[in-house]
Amino acid sequence: MALTFSLIAPASFTDPTLLERAAAALEDFGFGVRFPTRLQARTRYLAGDLEHRLETLYAAYATSDTDAVWAVRGGYGCAHLASELDWSRLAPKPLIGYSDLSVLLDQCHHHGLPAIHGPVMKEGVKLTADDEAVRLASRRDLEGLRSLLQGERLSAQPLQPVIPSTRAIEGALVGGNLATLASVAGTPLAFRAPPRSIVILEDVGEPYYRLERDLWQLVYSGALDDAGAVCLGTFENCTPYGDLQIETLFETWLAPRRIPLYTGLPMGHGRDNLPWRYGASARIVNDQLQFLA
Repeated sequence: MALTFSLIAPASFTDPTLLERAAAALEDFGFGVRFPTRLQARTRYLAGDLEHRLETLYAAYATSDTDAVWAVRGGYGCAHLASELDWSRLAPKPLIGYSDLSVLLDQCHHHGLPAIHGPVMKEGVKLTADDEAVRLASRRDLEGLRSLLQGERLSAQPLQPVIPSTRAIEGALVGGNLATLASVAGTPLAFRAPPRSIVILEDVGEPYYRLERDLWQLVYSGALDDAGAVCLGTFENCTPYGDLQIETLFETWLAPRRIPLYTGLPMGHGRDNLPWRYGASARIVNDQLQFLA
C-alpha cells in the first residue's frame, strides 16, 4: 500500500533544499510527501510565528487523502503549539516525529489521538547517504514506520538490564526526548508517566551534567512516580564526565525509587531510530521489549 504524508514544520526552520532532497529520496522509497503551499515562514530560528505554524498543522490534519502528519524536523517550538491547539479540530490521523515533537506526541496521547515516535521527514536524506550502514539503518527505520502505519507489530527488541525487574512489566509506551520533557515540567503540558508505563528516554548533544539536571527535574516533579520501568535509547554526542557511564547516571536517581532500568534500545538521534506507537501497550519480559500493538 502506498503511503502519503502531510508535512508540517512545527518547530525550527529547515533549509528548503534539504527538504527537497529528502522528498526525492522518500518518493523513490515509496512514500508520497505533500508540501503545503507555504510550509515555512521563517521567524527567528522558527519555521514561522505561532499563527502560521498552527494553521499549517490544522491544514495538514484536514487533508483527507493523506495517511499521516509528518514533522519535517524538531528543534524548538512544539510546546508553543501544544499549549494553544484546539484539539477538537484534529482528525484521528497519526502524528510522526521525535525530539522536540515529544511534547506534541504526549499531548496527542492525552487527547486520544494516534502518534508515532520515529524519524522526522528531513532524515529521508539518509536513504542516499555515502555510508552504507546509515543507508541500511534508514531503510530499516522507514520500513518499521510503514509497518506501523499498515497496522503491523514491530519485532521484540533486546534490552540490557541495569536495575532488573523480577517480574514482567506491562504498560503503555511513553516518553521521548529527556530535555524536552524536562522543559515542560511545572506547566500544563507536564509529562507524567501513566501507571506501570514503560518510559523511553533519549537525547543528543548534552553534557552529562545537563542530562542529570533534566533527569532530576523529571524525578522531583513526580513525572516518573508511577512508571513501571525506564528504557534508554541512544544519547548521541552527549559529552561524558570522566569514565561516568550514562546508565550509572540514571541508576543513581532511579534505584532509590525502585524503578527498573534498561538500556540498549536503537531509538534516538543516532544512526538508528526505530519507530514506536506512542501510548501503545508493551511488555518487558526476559530482558526483551515486546510490542503488543
